[in-house]
Amino acid sequence: MIVHQVFFWLHRPEQDLNAVWEGCTKIASTESVSRYAIGKPANTARREVVDHSFHLSLTVYFDSVEAHDRYQTDPIHLKFVEDHKDKWSQVKVYDFEV
Repeated sequence: MIVHQVFFWLHRPEQDLNAVWEGCTKIASTESVSRYAIGKPANTARREVVDHSFHLSLTVYFDSVEAHDRYQTDPIHLKFVEDHKDKWSQVKVYDFEV
């Protein structure tokens, strides 16, 4: 299983958070996604090793590397990037195998 974690920092979180969140729900419904979670930073204790600076996170689970690769070229995913890329100042992606 591949876990694909995406962290978004938005230029204007007050104006754009809901639109990006809604876009994340659409891309998470693509055929290659087995499950997903969307959320904001947790209200956990502030510690030196914890990064609460992002505005939104999407975690997507794939059954295989091939499913991940199909997701990357899925028209729904490509449209999400095109529609929302101007809203974020930074995106970080972490992929790992479980």
